[in-house]
Amino acid sequence: MGLLVALLQIAALTPRVVPAHTHYPAAAAAIANDNRVSGGRLAKGVFTLNLEAREATWFPEGPGGPPILVHAFAEVGGAAHVPGPMIRVPAGTEMHITIHNTLAAPMRLWGLQDRSEASIDSVVIAPGATRIFEFRADIPGTFLYWARTGNRPPTPIPGVMKDAVLNGAFIVDPAGTTPRKDERIMVLTVFSDSITALGVKTDAAHQELQRELIARDRWFLTAVNGLSWPHTERLTYNLGDTVRWRVINASGVPHPMHLHGFYFNVTSRGDANRDTVYAPARQRKAVTEWMPPATTMAMTWVPNRPGNWVFHCHIVTHISDALKLSNEPSAHMNHGLNGMAGLIMGLRVLPKGNFVLAKQNVSRRKLRVFVTQRPNVYGDQPGYSYILQEGPNPPADDSVRIPSSTITLRQGEPTEITVINKSKATATIHWHGIELESYYDGVGDWSGWSKMVAPPIAPGDSFVVRLTPERPGTFIYHTHTDENVQLSSGLYGPLIVLPTKGEADTSERVFLIGIGGPGERDHAVINGSSKPAPVDLQAGVPHRLRFINISPLESHTIQLLSGTTVQTWRALAKDGAELPEAQAVSMPAVLVIHPGETYDFEVKRAAGDSVKLKVISPETIEVRRAAFVKGIPREALPRQVTEIPIVVH
Repeated sequence: MGLLVALLQIAALTPRVVPAHTHYPAAAAAIANDNRVSGGRLAKGVFTLNLEAREATWFPEGPGGPPILVHAFAEVGGAAHVPGPMIRVPAGTEMHITIHNTLAAPMRLWGLQDRSEASIDSVVIAPGATRIFEFRADIPGTFLYWARTGNRPPTPIPGVMKDAVLNGAFIVDPAGTTPRKDERIMVLTVFSDSITALGVKTDAAHQELQRELIARDRWFLTAVNGLSWPHTERLTYNLGDTVRWRVINASGVPHPMHLHGFYFNVTSRGDANRDTVYAPARQRKAVTEWMPPATTMAMTWVPNRPGNWVFHCHIVTHISDALKLSNEPSAHMNHGLNGMAGLIMGLRVLPKGNFVLAKQNVSRRKLRVFVTQRPNVYGDQPGYSYILQEGPNPPADDSVRIPSSTITLRQGEPTEITVINKSKATATIHWHGIELESYYDGVGDWSGWSKMVAPPIAPGDSFVVRLTPERPGTFIYHTHTDENVQLSSGLYGPLIVLPTKGEADTSERVFLIGIGGPGERDHAVINGSSKPAPVDLQAGVPHRLRFINISPLESHTIQLLSGTTVQTWRALAKDGAELPEAQAVSMPAVLVIHPGETYDFEVKRAAGDSVKLKVISPETIEVRRAAFVKGIPREALPRQVTEIPIVVH
């Protein structure tokens, strides 16, 4: 029997004085919680918190936006908060937390326990009932607490309907330490339910959100600390600051969280019951980190360039303007503020003193990239490409190459890329993982600083990007406009940065995984093909395999097999950053790669033989939806299997 269950049984048998509860109207407004201040009261080593679960009105798009009726936590005598009041205490604190359920539905609660137990426990609190949780918080870490109301499965995954925001951060600091005032805590939530007052979504929003198998009458909304972009808080830092974040996925779906312009160090990872703080040798750099439901991450990074940046989920439906509850027309379409929504935090890095950008090197290497378009590539839908001009003549305006051209740069070499938009659509390029000036970062009407803000590239217009790659590695460049359509229609490509004095590596192989079109029947493709050609390797030679996933939302599992036996490979890099020596080790050749991630592995075969890469991907939208309608759970939906023969000579 778990410690929490025993404590609850004792609490149920022991008479206690329970605080009186104030009654609130069901539609009382909830406050977006920025998680700067802990709830409750800490005195003489005892933390006391009196919470109640109640109905509240949530305004994820700010006070002027449409309301959503939700279940939320509130301190007794105070307003409801979305997410719920943060709990933050030093290790060794005696916890006394009272939960009163004012809702008409039973509520299953997780997370109010010490993390020394083997698993996370839960308890059902009946309507009108009160439970008291008493325990000692001894294990430091980043945790969360949450409850389910409607469907209350014993599986510990947060809800997405009325109970989507019935959660909160639970932080236990090491004993004897003081929480840093500059540390920020971000709680990610996802709401998906019908909203009677708003009816059904527009045709365009439905077309986009069906990729997530969201029904027409269900709205879908993502938020950070209770607000959806562009209403999320702006975080401001100075050059050279050490930025410390704790990120908590309190939603029922995963999120690959991506930082523009900078690498971050992952200093800890946790689930609802455990938080592993990494020793320096186990920390790693990333620009995209996968966060399954009910997981946590601590991260640090140092901004060394001023500008406007973003931290966002790399699943396109989690940052799309299709998430908006209100679509009021504006006189001027600002892509940064009007063309995106959801799980996005805006960041401003301020210059110090009389900071100016480095003088441009007139001897820069110069490249020209054309955005092209051809009609009827995907049925009646057009295809798009970024095509690198490789000779004296530019490509034809309707030429299409899928995936787009491979761009090869060199570490430390000043480079100038002129992007010329020959398509009929507004376009941008985000240089994913590349450390460069914010002005060129690719989020139209946002990337930049001071009076230099980059507009989207209009049809017939051009834009000049100047960059000097800081490190060799495997990167991506891709659209950051109308991503649901453009990303699956060809506007993405591999970007390889060679070492300063290194030559192009003829032994490397690039595997770029995307989706082969914007339609319901379009499959995953590898290097633009659903049936990629065989790959040749040479025996006794180490080969670098570069894997890139730029799918709109799909994750893929990659295996290197001999027959049915998993082989081994050596890990080299993540997101373009070489792994520390302690992590660059041989391991079973199985990789789950998520949107916005890149990985490098080394494969060396001693003698000639035949092996294969097996890539397991989600099936088409059409197949997934048909299976989902039949009641097949998401985790059991049909999969697409692609096998790439590898011949070792």
